[in-house]
Amino acid sequence: MRSSITTKPFLPFVLGIVIFIAFQGCGDNDTISGPDFSTVPAPWDISGADSSFTLADGDIAVYVLEKGNGIFEVNERDQISVYYTGRLKDGTVFTSTWANGNTAPRLLAISEQIEGFRRGVIGMSEGERRTVIIPPSYGYGNSRPGTNGYNLRNDTLIYDIELDEIDG
Repeated sequence: MRSSITTKPFLPFVLGIVIFIAFQGCGDNDTISGPDFSTVPAPWDISGADSSFTLADGDIAVYVLEKGNGIFEVNERDQISVYYTGRLKDGTVFTSTWANGNTAPRLLAISEQIEGFRRGVIGMSEGERRTVIIPPSYGYGNSRPGTNGYNLRNDTLIYDIELDEIDG
């Protein structure tokens, strides 16, 4: 025979903990918000940029705003430290190393980026600044529901990219 004396005082205690935890998630200060893009620089002006680097297939437009000063160029096996901002045609920012007031470059493996970004940074040298315009077929066009970039699958992406360092 089980003793009801030991379980009855324990039940209100457990119920109280559950209610306390449930109410901790309530309130106006706990709303989840996306990144703060208020510190992201304005889009770069490409009107005077060198567009001769646009890829041969013509699908990915590459504008060099400032040539780099490094002796090495980015290749497909490199890791790079870059500053970048990704925008849609209407100017909406969807990603940026400058988000949330950040001032540090981001380390990226070239092989892990979308094809248009990879193609757009190949050949850059340290200090170089480019704007790369990527059609959906070289961006997130093949993304499946639930994967990164799925909501951008039909969008042309515009990246302003500054190469800080080639990390090899």
